[in-house]
Amino acid sequence: MAGDYDRFSRYMEQDARVFYERLDVPAGCELLDVGCGSGQLALLAVRNGVRVTGVDIAPNLVQRAQARAKAEGLNARFMEGDAEALPFDEASFDVVTSLVGAMFAPRPELVASELLRVCNPGGKIAMANWMPQGFVGQIFKAISKFIAPSGMPAPVLWGEEAVVQERLGYGISDLTMARSFRLMENVAKVAGRTGGAVFIAKSGRR
Repeated sequence: MAGDYDRFSRYMEQDARVFYERLDVPAGCELLDVGCGSGQLALLAVRNGVRVTGVDIAPNLVQRAQARAKAEGLNARFMEGDAEALPFDEASFDVVTSLVGAMFAPRPELVASELLRVCNPGGKIAMANWMPQGFVGQIFKAISKFIAPSGMPAPVLWGEEAVVQERLGYGISDLTMARSFRLMENVAKVAGRTGGAVFIAKSGRR
C-alpha cells in the first residue's frame, strides 16, 4: 500500500507529457509502464492510440489507475506487478517505460534484467529518474539510512549514465541520456530544484 501518490503525481503531469513526447511512440505499439502509479504516463499513451499495460506493486495505485481509465472510457490494462519479476513473457512490448517508478525497487540488477527481458529486440527502454546531484537526490542521501533496506543501492543512481550503462549495457545497442533540472519543475516550485535525468535505450537483445 502506497501513500497518496496520486495527488503528488498530478504535479508531474506536464513532465510526464514531455517525457512521453520524447519517446515518439507510434499508435498501435505495445507499451509497458513499470511502476505506473495512478497512470499519468500510461493514460497519456492510450489517449494517443497506444496499447498500454501498466504495472505497480501498490494495489491502491493500480485501483486508482483503473478508475481513471474507466472514467475516461479508455482501454488500458493495469495490474499489480513487481518490477523485479514482471508477469509477462519475453519480448512482449515494443516500448518499456518508467517515470520515477522502477528506480525505487531494491534490487536494480533484477529490474534491469526484467526491462530487457520483456522488451522486443530493437524496442525502446526509457526511464525518467531523479539523480544524486538534485534536490530530491540530496533528500534521499539524508534519509536513506533510516528508510532503505539494508544494502539497497541508492535509487538516484539510476540518474547516473555510467551506472545505467553498466546495468543495461549487455542488452542494448544504443543509449541516449539527458540531464535536466527542469524535470518535475512543478514539484520544484515547492521543494526546490529537483534535478532529473532521462534515458532512452534501444534493446539490442537477440
